[in-house]
Amino acid sequence: MIIRAFAGGPLATIGYLAYDRIGGVGAIIDAPLGTTKRIMEVIAAAGVKVLYLITTHGHWDHIADNVALLEATGATLCAHSWDATRMANPHLASEDDFTLPVPPSRPDHYVSDGEVLSLGECNLEVMHTPGHTPGSICIYETEANVVFTGDTLYRMGVGRTDFPGANPQHLNKSLLRLAALPDKTRVYPGHGSPTTIKEERWLLELAALA
Repeated sequence: MIIRAFAGGPLATIGYLAYDRIGGVGAIIDAPLGTTKRIMEVIAAAGVKVLYLITTHGHWDHIADNVALLEATGATLCAHSWDATRMANPHLASEDDFTLPVPPSRPDHYVSDGEVLSLGECNLEVMHTPGHTPGSICIYETEANVVFTGDTLYRMGVGRTDFPGANPQHLNKSLLRLAALPDKTRVYPGHGSPTTIKEERWLLELAALA
């Protein structure tokens, strides 16, 4: 699997383009503000057909370029149904007071826990990991041993639970699920630099004590 990261917006939110091979098929995971042009340049250079645009959760900074990327790629927008209201109303229950123009988006496909999205030579497994938001998901690819965690897990940190709809108990359970992944699993978060499950295991183990 080939992975490219794109940071955008005032919160330095990170979205990813993941594809199986040059000339193959890919998925975009999250759509930060102002990233469409850069993502499309990489897609064109690699000759990739984008099948999915996957939203890890409905906070505005992760969905700001959804509409632009959908128009540019024709991809299927995938998200958990429990965050659909946030996607339809980006200013609703926001974690920030913001005035940026974020257009509403509506998923074409509601994913469920354990569902596998085929991506050519790769398979993307959906993990429903509520806590930061009710509909937060992580995306795990077993062969490449990578997981895209959105705002559920970062390097040296986890998603905040003081926002509307957040739940610290649910987040702890979600972190325990991530802790079950192999140590060598590479973690690609929605903010900050990549890490591994092994590097964050101390943090994940704290969830077991909560």
